[in-house]
Amino acid sequence: MDSSDGLRAGATTHRHPDEAVRLGELLSSSVAALDNGRCERGIDLSREAITLSGRLGDRRAEAAALGLLARHLSRAGDNERCSDVCDQAAQALRALNDETGLGEILVVQALALNELGLSEEALNRLAVAREVAARLNDRQLLFWVLNRIAVVHSGMQDFARAKEFQLRALELASSLNVDARFCIVNNIADNSIGLYRRLLADGGAGTAEAATALREGLDHSVRALELSQHPTSGTPYRQSLAWDNHGMLLALSGDTRAGLAAILQARRIAVEHGFQSMEVATLHHGAFVQLERGDAAQAVGELTVALARATAMGELATRMEIAQELSRALEATGQFEKALHHYKEFTALERQVSSAVAATRARRLEQLVEVDHARLDAADARTESQLYRERSRALEMEIQALERLAADLDRRANADSLTGLSNRHHIEHELPRLIDEAAAQGRPLSLAVVDIDHFKHVNDTWGHSVGDEVLVALAALLQRSSRGGDLVGRLGGEEFLIALTDLTEQSAVDVCQRVRRSVQDHDWSVVRPGLRVTISIGVCDLVVGDDVRALIDRADERLYRAKRAGRNRVESYPGRVGKEAS
Repeated sequence: MDSSDGLRAGATTHRHPDEAVRLGELLSSSVAALDNGRCERGIDLSREAITLSGRLGDRRAEAAALGLLARHLSRAGDNERCSDVCDQAAQALRALNDETGLGEILVVQALALNELGLSEEALNRLAVAREVAARLNDRQLLFWVLNRIAVVHSGMQDFARAKEFQLRALELASSLNVDARFCIVNNIADNSIGLYRRLLADGGAGTAEAATALREGLDHSVRALELSQHPTSGTPYRQSLAWDNHGMLLALSGDTRAGLAAILQARRIAVEHGFQSMEVATLHHGAFVQLERGDAAQAVGELTVALARATAMGELATRMEIAQELSRALEATGQFEKALHHYKEFTALERQVSSAVAATRARRLEQLVEVDHARLDAADARTESQLYRERSRALEMEIQALERLAADLDRRANADSLTGLSNRHHIEHELPRLIDEAAAQGRPLSLAVVDIDHFKHVNDTWGHSVGDEVLVALAALLQRSSRGGDLVGRLGGEEFLIALTDLTEQSAVDVCQRVRRSVQDHDWSVVRPGLRVTISIGVCDLVVGDDVRALIDRADERLYRAKRAGRNRVESYPGRVGKEAS
């Protein structure tokens, strides 16, 4: 399952030997990217493999590529798109009569649905996967089904029920690989934390059940630490997870000093390897331990940083939990007004998360209705005369042609022809609207102007076709780093613009630093060997009285300051250090 052992490509056609070899390389590289935690790279490889397998007519390889794409999207946190891709993969696997593959992809989809808050839908998928596992007598698939059922129950705060399924999965894990054994002991440790904290909230902290939860959790967290450092399958991400759980359990057991040290070790690993969500989790958990130790002021500082980063990453559920914890920490320091502010933020986010879940459920229901309508239309069409079907097809083709024409005209009017981003015309139309909305609602808005360093040298050295490839690749990196409400466009030449909604200048700088690093660390050798590209960014936020020109001019001025200061840096308000350590 998670180790991706069953995701190798099937037989490829011999009509296109070069493309068949390339397809095998893409699938193997995508598997390696999954094992190494390189989600963005894996997503690109999987999509290329899907396109190529479709062209070759290799349905088994296409199903494998869809399965890999779903797993990468899950790791990247894009759970709604992951679920959609799982639907496509399931359809392909049913056509191939691949029951094992179908069971595995349903388990992946269940995890994505659970992350979206759709626990009932997740359990439905797992019920089907469980039937497949029983029919095939597949112990490994049954293990993952039981494991994921436990995850869903844990997410529903039913930790006792989750433990029942985890113990059943643990019995199966002894005959499976290290990946499975790590996953179950780490999940048991994590669930023990939730179980103990639930008992604590219900006034049962001193009971035998609470003591057992901590003891068993610690035993399993120690085992998870050992497995996370396994010579062949241990990974930094697993080590960070295991240290974080172990630290929380130590702290809950009363050894807050050792617990904090373990969480800091988890944070060091997360920072070193760029695990941003994990780093935020360790800031949150470290603050929890600081509160347990009575150091509320230190907890406030760490939670404030964690909240800003969770906001920049767009993680609503994480923001909600941190805002609640920050309210508690501020209250402990006597800052009651700020505590109330963050408690209100918590309740607002709670409503927002509930609304997001409802909206996701509505979208999925709408998709199912559309599929049902399509099936009914197809059934009706088969009962009609050939002439009527031909007329319908002709009319449909005309409508599709008109829709394509309208879409193409709209795209040409608003999209940059090279990069596909918003063009200057669209920016000049949308940016005033964003400024007006931010000013009217009292919400922050920040603007970043991005320029490729020494782009003329790229064109002069490698040619304008390579320069165009660089612009397209940079546009993809900027788009990938943006959120739904952001405006990303090309002003012209090598200059781009990002309007970051609901972000202060400080948070926008943090986002832009990550964008700068992603460009600096990108594998530009795929464009041309020896090619290296960096960017400079100027950032400013909206102030009262700003219009479009004033906002862009201020961001431009800071961009030029970044250029004068040596390039490959982010400049914001005067005095801020721009470039981070590479």
